Amino acid sequence: MNRNLTILIPALLAVSFALAQISRAQADKTMQTDTADFTCDGNFFTAKAPEGWTKSESISLGRQAKEYGVDFKGPKDKDGAYARISITYYGPDHRRFKTMEKYINLNSKPLMAVKGEKYGPVTNITAASRRGKRFERRTFDFIPPYAVKPLKVSVFELQVVLPGKKGGFYALTYHAPMDIAKANKPVFDKVLLNFKPNN
Repeated sequence: MNRNLTILIPALLAVSFALAQISRAQADKTMQTDTADFTCDGNFFTAKAPEGWTKSESISLGRQAKEYGVDFKGPKDKDGAYARISITYYGPDHRRFKTMEKYINLNSKPLMAVKGEKYGPVTNITAASRRGKRFERRTFDFIPPYAVKPLKVSVFELQVVLPGKKGGFYALTYHAPMDIAKANKPVFDKVLLNFKPNN
């Protein structure tokens, strides 16, 4: 019996190590920090990953929701809030946002009054050879998000919304703590400049 355990334990340890390596490799596929071109699931767009920012993509959830995209997480401020850039293609069969106009209407103004939150006007923009809309707001992140008494951090958010040629639309969002928002805004500008919609 003891001899069997002596053989079995190293074998189990080897299997555990192999599984850990596989899990790490799978995580690396969804959380990467390269600057290669990124093509989203479904080939709806191609974007350039910001250098040094972490990339994540939820393919299964995206397909279910008809939202195809990527999130890039960048540097954090002194309070631990991160700068983020997201690019999402909303399909024409999206349940909530049937049109680009509805998305803009719901996101460019407050659903309820939040003290200290400010919204700017919706303005025209041309990006990726598309005529779209641009709007921004000043809002808050809570760090950590689900704490009993989280820290309230002021953030700047900018959204650019562009139409798809065959239906649906794209939303490119820059979200960053106020104290590092200006310094990291050129990163978003570069992402927007290199953005290539495929629909």
